[in-house]
Amino acid sequence: MKFSTALHDLIIQDSKINQVPEFVIGGNLKDENHAQRRMQPRAIDVNMIKVALAYGEFAFYSRALTWTLLDKCLRNTVYELWTGNLRGLRIIARATDTEESLMICTVYWDFDLTN
Repeated sequence: MKFSTALHDLIIQDSKINQVPEFVIGGNLKDENHAQRRMQPRAIDVNMIKVALAYGEFAFYSRALTWTLLDKCLRNTVYELWTGNLRGLRIIARATDTEESLMICTVYWDFDLTN
């Protein structure tokens, strides 16, 4: 089964994904469409972002909220089979004015991570 189809099927059945805060894919002040524009060449889709927000390792760094998918984050989950496809995905976001949703600033693969 194709990765994106399998991931979509898993997300539909995953109750933890429903707890992910609402998010808008945007950018920064200089480039409002940065994240949307960079997702396609980096082969990242919305379902991958949802998995990263639900299972990724959270960090707060310099007013930015970051989530990184590591091998240990996906162990013993339904996504363990797809660890190789999700390893190193990093989401950089900031809280919106209402603080009920997130503005995704950028998404990228961090290949220099250790497990």
